[in-house]
Amino acid sequence: MKRVLKQVFVSYSCHMRWDSLFDDLEAQMAEQDRAQMRDEISENIRIERSTAELIHTLSRFQGQELTIHLSGESEVRAALGPIAVDYLCLESESTQWVITNRVIQSISLPSKNGAGIDRRRQIKSIRFSSVIRSLLRDRSRCQVYGHDGRALAEGTLAQVAKDYLMIAVHPRDEFARAGDISGRLLIPLDSIGWVVATKLN
Repeated sequence: MKRVLKQVFVSYSCHMRWDSLFDDLEAQMAEQDRAQMRDEISENIRIERSTAELIHTLSRFQGQELTIHLSGESEVRAALGPIAVDYLCLESESTQWVITNRVIQSISLPSKNGAGIDRRRQIKSIRFSSVIRSLLRDRSRCQVYGHDGRALAEGTLAQVAKDYLMIAVHPRDEFARAGDISGRLLIPLDSIGWVVATKLN
């Protein structure tokens, strides 16, 4: 009885076709993964930009000079200091500004970001009245402006209460001596657009 030997023929061209097919499929899957990742990144950027707040955007420029355009065609150029949710602070060598967001018309930003967020200078939980109260302790000469940019008062802060301040009116560049005070003005904090404090030598 003769034994029949089966010969198995391997088609190398068939293997090559399968390899090519799977290579194409893997390339398509990789491209789909990259496209999906690009879409996810774009969506995340869109969400981040749509939910960004002024305080977080400005935090990148702390310590740099900004030009802020205010109500009444007023303009301030100074270094950006602490930032809160509803106001920001600017500072120069001898002058400080506390500006509420409601009177800011626009902000000219530097071409480059600063060093980043300084958590000590991001004071979102500190109330506007508390910051104004710190000016009272400094005994600085203050100018108070309303929402429309008009000057409300000039002098030295005499009291900062929960919802108002009182300012002693006296000649500019003079300390608030009893004989020089010509009157006292009470101003509701809600009426204030910004305060400028200048240190006297």
